[in-house]
Amino acid sequence: MKKKVCFLFSMLVVNVGFADGFVLDNQAANPTNDKKSRVAIQWANSAKEVEESNNKIKQGKRLNSRSLQALTQAGKINLEIPKNAEYFRVLVWSSGGREPDFLTNWVDIIPKKTYTLNKDQLTPLALMSGMGC
Repeated sequence: MKKKVCFLFSMLVVNVGFADGFVLDNQAANPTNDKKSRVAIQWANSAKEVEESNNKIKQGKRLNSRSLQALTQAGKINLEIPKNAEYFRVLVWSSGGREPDFLTNWVDIIPKKTYTLNKDQLTPLALMSGMGC
């Protein structure tokens, strides 16, 4: 009986503990061992924050550092969803500049889901800001 109770309790803890998270399977080539290479998740709590962040990128303004979470590895990464976050995207710095070189589209967050990031999902910043047209 004790084993059953312990098992049920551990399953409850696992389900509750990972309820506000997801897995990012980073299959892109970033971050590399190059010191200039950096990858981050950007979080947004609303469509308004998404729009504001997109406008900052287009205008070359600094992003809110509180909305960024650095990723230090490739492969599968367990991420905890910040309180009230509804969307995320991935930003990649490959040249060491102030602005990211590549980014993904914004994604609706679904807890417990595995998102796969492939290199072909990374869009050059120049295209996003209209300079590549």
